[in-house]
Amino acid sequence: MSKADEVIDTIDDGDFSKVDSLIQSSLREDDDQTKFSLAETLMSRGLSVQAKTIYEHLLDNYPSEGQILSRLAEIAVSDGNSDQALDYISQITPDSPAYAENLLVSADIYQSQGLYEVSEQKLLTGIREYPDEEVFKFALAEVYFDENKFSKALTYYDMLLDMGIKNYSGISIVLRKASSLAGDGQYEEAISVYEDLNAIELNEDAQFQLGFLYNQVKNYNKSIAILEKLLETNRDYPTAYPILAEDYLNIKKNDDAFKYAQLGLNLNELDDRLYQIAFDAGTAENTSEAIKIIEKGIQTVDNPLPLVIKLSDYYITKGQFKSNLDLLEGREISNNPKLIWNLAKSEFETDDVNQAQEDILQVLDDFKDNLDYLSDLIEILRSSGNNDVLKAAIQLYLKQDPDNEDMQNLLDQI
Repeated sequence: MSKADEVIDTIDDGDFSKVDSLIQSSLREDDDQTKFSLAETLMSRGLSVQAKTIYEHLLDNYPSEGQILSRLAEIAVSDGNSDQALDYISQITPDSPAYAENLLVSADIYQSQGLYEVSEQKLLTGIREYPDEEVFKFALAEVYFDENKFSKALTYYDMLLDMGIKNYSGISIVLRKASSLAGDGQYEEAISVYEDLNAIELNEDAQFQLGFLYNQVKNYNKSIAILEKLLETNRDYPTAYPILAEDYLNIKKNDDAFKYAQLGLNLNELDDRLYQIAFDAGTAENTSEAIKIIEKGIQTVDNPLPLVIKLSDYYITKGQFKSNLDLLEGREISNNPKLIWNLAKSEFETDDVNQAQEDILQVLDDFKDNLDYLSDLIEILRSSGNNDVLKAAIQLYLKQDPDNEDMQNLLDQI
């Protein structure tokens, strides 16, 4: 029995205390082919540290052997040492039997470093040099997929499917194609692929994607049916709730929209979209509860600005100008023109005309093409008596709406 066999038997017995010493014995006593086979077995079992010891020993004897260099590069990648991995890879020449492996490992390294173009070139070289090796087509499709270049990814996923390959390395090529179609905006085509999946392939994530796609094409009833079926089997699927709540909101079933938004918030209280949907759905039936929810959201989410804008717009629409002033008091809004406009309108409506004029003029450049803004500006300027600026504001208004008789008469009066 070789020392390599003793190493494996010891591992099989669960006794790791002697493994390192037996490996050293193997390095002294076994032939090089036996040592290499031992290293390969250790690698396949995930014992890369022990395998590395043997590969490094063999590299001293065979410094240009591509297979050894390739294995050491793989181990360096798994250890997070990309520079060392590239050093090993660079020593493998195109005439080496390990050159194909070299291309794959180097492509993986460059992809991990975000150097997608270099990774792409390595894989394209592999496709040219080894046209019958599907691994290069799969790897290139994955690079494009990770880079959100979905139309390019589709080209190679379709190649694999045309070769009869539906799964590769534990990844469903069919699902990748469906996701790529969706990412490329081909929603109807993606739906068709998802609909052709069998019950096993249509897992929870695929069900969610299908429900999301039906939402995107405004087939809200189908989206509801799929997502509710998903939640029947897994109530803790958080991303389904905002889509489902939005579906119900779009078909005017506010009670159901409000319910699913609240259920979703029980799972993820940081989802600002759920707060917005709950507010939109709840204001028609239970305004006070809806306001409590969005106020909680403002206090909870990482970026409350969209919620603040929504509540501020609501107060303006309902003429609750004092509530809007309370909402914005002490809040940093200098970089948000919409909230400054809302603030100015509320100040004007609560008789703080001078401050309203100062604030609304701050955002003139942002809204000079907005007739609603110009109407508010003109109303404030008329109250403040600032006729020079008022005249310019009316002229801006008439440039967009030249047939407005009321504005023309006002300009004539000035």
